[in-house]
Amino acid sequence: MQHTAFQEIGRFVFCFQRAECLLTDLLVCMADADVEFVRILINELEYSKRVKTADVMFGRFVGLRGNLDEAIRHQFHDLMTELLRLGERRNEIVHSNYTPFINVDGAEGLRRVNSKLKASKGQRDIEEEDLLAESFGEDLNRLSEAIRNLESFRLKIIDWIDPIS
Repeated sequence: MQHTAFQEIGRFVFCFQRAECLLTDLLVCMADADVEFVRILINELEYSKRVKTADVMFGRFVGLRGNLDEAIRHQFHDLMTELLRLGERRNEIVHSNYTPFINVDGAEGLRRVNSKLKASKGQRDIEEEDLLAESFGEDLNRLSEAIRNLESFRLKIIDWIDPIS
C-alpha cells in the first residue's frame, strides 16, 4: 500500500511517541522507586530534559554497579544524542505549516514551511522542505533503530537490577 506524505507525518509522530514512552520506562527503571512518584516527576520534564536526565542517570546507574564496561556509557550517550536529534526533527515536523502540492511526476507531496526568529540578527529565517511519502524513510529508519536500542537498554537495566542467575 502506497502511503502519502500526510500519512507518513502521522506515522513518524506516532512512532516518536513510542520512543518517548520507552525513555520514560528507562527513567522509571533506573530510579528504582515508586513508579507513580517517578512518573509524576518525569511528567514535568520537557522531552530534551528527559533525554538529558536519562543520560546522566544512566551514567550514575552504571557507576553504582562498578563492574560494567565503560563503553556501554558511551553507547547510551550516543543513543541519547540521536534521540535529541530526532526530537528536533519531530519539532520541525509538528510545528511547521504545510501546503499540499503535486510534483511534475504527478506525485502528491507536502511543502513544509517553518520560521525561526534570529533575534541577534534581527531577522526571521524561513526553512522550506518538499516532502513526498518516501522523504520520511530515513527519519523512520533512524527512529526505528533508536526504539530498538532503547528497548535493548531497558532489558539490560532490568537484568542489572534483578539478574537471572
